[in-house]
Amino acid sequence: MKKLILLFALMMMLCGGTAGLLQWLELGPFEQKGKVAKAVKKVLKDTAVFIDMEPLGIPIFQANRVAATIQIQVKLEANGEGDAKKIKSIMPVLTDAFIRDLHSFMPRLLKAKERVDVLILKQRLQYISDKVAGKGLIKNVLVQSVIDQPR
Repeated sequence: MKKLILLFALMMMLCGGTAGLLQWLELGPFEQKGKVAKAVKKVLKDTAVFIDMEPLGIPIFQANRVAATIQIQVKLEANGEGDAKKIKSIMPVLTDAFIRDLHSFMPRLLKAKERVDVLILKQRLQYISDKVAGKGLIKNVLVQSVIDQPR
């Protein structure tokens, strides 16, 4: 009789431990499908997505000839996949706005500074992107590299 009671107590402990583990891991009958799916969607929606742009080539003129060409590699940061799709759809307009503005901005910047200041360039590109795409669509403009090629 003692062996039967001991076996029954052991089985109860094993079942209780298994149920506790399943509840802690949220598996089986304790799985919360709605909350987990919503949390995953929210995390995916809020993750940063980086969009590569084609390199921007800006010619610098001096005395009716090209004195140098500045090549800028830019990456755009979006808040999620939805914003990334919107940015990709307006990418030609955004690239055109960058090139148009930098064509007149770079000579003024180089007159004031000896070399291209990446921080000023980043702020200027963020300003242009906010003006073209709307404030908040492009979270950040990352200037990856600036190559100055004198002629």
